[in-house]
Amino acid sequence: MINKWFKSQQALILIPILVVIISAIYILYLSTFPRFNIHGQLPKVQGFVLKEAQPLASIKLTDHRGMPVNRDYLLGKWHFITYGYTQCPDICPTTLLTLTQLDDLLRANHEELETQFVFYTIDPDRDSQKILAQYIHYFSKHFVAVRANNSADARSFQQSLGIKVKITRGDLNGIKRNISKNEHALTAPNNDLLYQVSHGLAIFLINPDAELQAVFLPEITELGIKSFTPNMLYHNYLKVINYYQQGS
Repeated sequence: MINKWFKSQQALILIPILVVIISAIYILYLSTFPRFNIHGQLPKVQGFVLKEAQPLASIKLTDHRGMPVNRDYLLGKWHFITYGYTQCPDICPTTLLTLTQLDDLLRANHEELETQFVFYTIDPDRDSQKILAQYIHYFSKHFVAVRANNSADARSFQQSLGIKVKITRGDLNGIKRNISKNEHALTAPNNDLLYQVSHGLAIFLINPDAELQAVFLPEITELGIKSFTPNMLYHNYLKVINYYQQGS
């Protein structure tokens, strides 16, 4: 009887010890593999992640090869979408160059990830299919450039992502007083006309279900310059993928 009593007491002592050990192992597991977040908290990124991805509106675009781009085009792989225009002097080429560096990182470390990079022109009147093909190939043969064929399709696509664009045409006397107020603006006098394009800066991440999953916003340097870095995008991208996989 005494032996049984001692054994029962030993078991009672061992139980809390085992509980502590198991808890420590579980905490270590969670810290080692942060993607298994039992609370489903949104990852912190330079921008924001949508808790529930948003389906895109009807997409009717054409790529630089003349192929139609619709919702089915976006299914099955992740897509980074940036936007701008081919005559943009600084921010657009800088962003595309950063994405080529991101593409290199992904190909070197995550060949299994199917990722496509898309440049959407906000100035289809001047950015023809031919011009887009020449422009996008300056950066990467793997990248795709797309354009809308009419204002209705452009408006639908831009509204679905929240792309902010302003294109102004007019005579110099009537517009020049407003030029300084627009960010990332290009002024291109054509005879007596002024052609001005201005836009915001963001990169949109579309998940394999053709839904908007995250929006990456630029960092602002001490000089007030907005830009992205490939390392920041790389780590944020992996965070979003892990979050997406939780829901799957």
